[in-house]
Amino acid sequence: MFDGGYRLIETSFVLYYTKIAQTQLQKEKEEIYKVDNHDDSFNFLMAQNNIDSTFDNLNKAFVVMMKEIDAKLNYLISLLRDGKEREKFSNYNKTYACAVSASEINFVNNDSLQVGDLLSFSFFLPISSHNEIKATAEIQKIFQKNESMCVNAKFIDINKKNQELIIYYGLVLDRERLRSRQLEL
Repeated sequence: MFDGGYRLIETSFVLYYTKIAQTQLQKEKEEIYKVDNHDDSFNFLMAQNNIDSTFDNLNKAFVVMMKEIDAKLNYLISLLRDGKEREKFSNYNKTYACAVSASEINFVNNDSLQVGDLLSFSFFLPISSHNEIKATAEIQKIFQKNESMCVNAKFIDINKKNQELIIYYGLVLDRERLRSRQLEL
């Protein structure tokens, strides 16, 4: 499915949301566009773009090694965050995403949400668990998927960096799916 040029990626990750009023949108928008830099942490996404091609095999080995280290650090970050999640997201509902794109998100709904409701989201993609993605969205439709009720919400506010991270996440998932198909053949 495509929306505004962005492909909807089927995936599953933890998602936090809360219903907000129209009057809260500006406050949420300020929080979304506030710049948080993680200069002290290795950014695997940027490392791939800055590789010097003169040492081709050495660079590939370095990137693979850094990817493994980054994955392990992300795992540790998520373990450390678990204790603080209860505190930070106490006013949020915890659920799971079904699909995501740079312009919308589908998630499992256990609450009484309605089309037109405004939501504030916070989530961490599995490829970059130190980058919290914050967004506001409006519910477009509610539908049945398998045995769950799901909600489709279109992002109202999401910063460009986070949109690019979601797009990259889709590419990583596509690459993993292609590799697994090749291994099956």
